[in-house]
Amino acid sequence: MSGLFGLLFTRLTLPSPSDIQGKTILITGANTGLGREAARHALALGAGTIISGVRTLSKGEDAKANIEASTGCTDKKKVLVWPIDLESFASVQAFAARVRKYNFEGGQLDIAIMNAGIASVEYAVTHDGWERGIQVNVLSTALLSLELLPLLLRNKERDPSTQPHLTILTSDIHKSIKFPERYEQHVLSVLNDEDQWKKTQVAGGATERYGVTKLMDIFITMEIARLVPRDESGNPLVIINAVTPGFCKSDLLTREKAPWILKLIQALIAWKAEEGSKTLLHAANQGVETHGKWLENQVIADPGNIVTSPEAAVVREKLWAEIIAVLHNVDPEVRIEY
Repeated sequence: MSGLFGLLFTRLTLPSPSDIQGKTILITGANTGLGREAARHALALGAGTIISGVRTLSKGEDAKANIEASTGCTDKKKVLVWPIDLESFASVQAFAARVRKYNFEGGQLDIAIMNAGIASVEYAVTHDGWERGIQVNVLSTALLSLELLPLLLRNKERDPSTQPHLTILTSDIHKSIKFPERYEQHVLSVLNDEDQWKKTQVAGGATERYGVTKLMDIFITMEIARLVPRDESGNPLVIINAVTPGFCKSDLLTREKAPWILKLIQALIAWKAEEGSKTLLHAANQGVETHGKWLENQVIADPGNIVTSPEAAVVREKLWAEIIAVLHNVDPEVRIEY
């Protein structure tokens, strides 16, 4: 609830053009909502290239045309629309391979924003055998982040004056979840079970599972932050952080059968996507003090005991080990040590 009050008393800001000028910024889910508006802001601020990761190419091209028209951009090579479906590990790997090829052929990667996600209130399984929310919001987000981290490090190596960033989109809704599955021996397997899904959705409410996936995104942020090498001064070579954009008028609720009360609150007080998207670019341009941290209302915030307590640390380490085990089956060469 504190996040809703924050909407009323916070004025969001964008980075200065000098922070964005000439940079290559990758944004997943950039064909709609927060991702599209973040891409629009970035292009208007002078970004050199936007890599727009989208599930549907036709919608991505429509968004590109809309962004170019609104910003007056006539260079058709500034916004690259590439397909990625986070419901498919193969699609994530193909997208990462394309970014890798682009990088090794002379392109750069300065900022990666993991924006794509779903808020499903119905149980469904992907072709890879995972409940959709777990695969999209957690497993594929972690996989893509780990695949892109070496490219961000490579950019830092090529130009030490740069400060690459990887930002993962989260939510403050994680503070209200029950998450009884965290006490199980194999958490992901239990979360993947349909009967357990139904039980927790009844006990915890319609947003329970979405909140669980967003909690895991904070855990992923913290664990990947621990992997990043540091320079001689002890500063991370790539800044990894998590951000909640607050409650926004995005397409997240309209794509799913969300509770009517959430849609009512959204209509009454939520930020427009144009406003909320500022938090993504803001987080992706913050300093080393934000490394491994969670940002709310554009400041480092306390994510609560469910993230910071000693018990939470045990859960985080257990979940991270499970996530890595899954990802190693997908890509045995994914790096978790530097």
